[in-house]
Amino acid sequence: MDLKRERLKLTFISATFGTVGLFTHFIPLSSAAITFYRALLGGIFIIVMIKLIGKDVNVKSMRENFGVLVFTGFFMALNWVLQFEAFKVSSVAIGTVCYNMMPIFLLIIAAFVFNEKITIKSGFCILVATIGVILVSNVINSGIRSNEVLGCVYGILGAIFYALIVTFNRKLKHIETHDKVIFQFMFSTIIMAIYIAFIEKKSFFFDKSLPANKVMIGALCMLVLSFFHTGFCYVHYFNAVSRLKAETVAILTYIDPVVALLLSYFVLRESMTALQFLGAILILGSTLFNELSKTDKELGIKQSFLENLLSKFKKK
Repeated sequence: MDLKRERLKLTFISATFGTVGLFTHFIPLSSAAITFYRALLGGIFIIVMIKLIGKDVNVKSMRENFGVLVFTGFFMALNWVLQFEAFKVSSVAIGTVCYNMMPIFLLIIAAFVFNEKITIKSGFCILVATIGVILVSNVINSGIRSNEVLGCVYGILGAIFYALIVTFNRKLKHIETHDKVIFQFMFSTIIMAIYIAFIEKKSFFFDKSLPANKVMIGALCMLVLSFFHTGFCYVHYFNAVSRLKAETVAILTYIDPVVALLLSYFVLRESMTALQFLGAILILGSTLFNELSKTDKELGIKQSFLENLLSKFKKK
């Protein structure tokens, strides 16, 4: 096994995930519509990959886990919508940093659901991350009704639903990863279609008044976000993490928010004050510090269908 190659692969994927906010920025659709297309097209990509290697979807395992899958599919839709909404109302930097508080909320949820104890170290990380959020939100200077605070709220709520997905996934039994992901993606698609059509009452398509170049750029970014970020990179991500140590995975996945912060500042020209930047360091530092002491078992890194998907596909 070429561990160097796997580290480079995970580094590339993590950096790619850090560009999600950048691509979202150029898609002139509502957050719900972006989530709809991402789930639909990402799910189609994985189904096609499965068919190409001669596998089938196990409907029986989906039926047996139907209740949990419905919850996780619903949480996935909310998770993505809130993440994209955080990007739109505040900035990619604020949305990304707050969204990366997921491990902190996973600790808190696990304490209630699985009666797992919160250690002194974990409690310290929660406290530091909370201070970081206050600084990132800039609530001291801008007030509680500012877009920065709203972006933090959306990012944090997205992180909470992400943590709920991870928590409820533990309750799934006798189901392949690909079946779980397909159901969650497709259910998210249905939820978003209903929301857009009957609640948001907005179009699924680009506004006709938009210039042709903006429509083309938006459509291209949507395709890249759906097929590349959601489908292709997911396959490679699981393939890489199954071969690396938990500590290596924890460190390399934090390339994601770092890349997002750099793109936010240098490409999108979004600014952060010194205190907001300090808050970002506190949030990312505390979550990373908490993750580094976890074992492979605790992180849930194991070989699965998606982890083998790419290698099997190459053999065909």
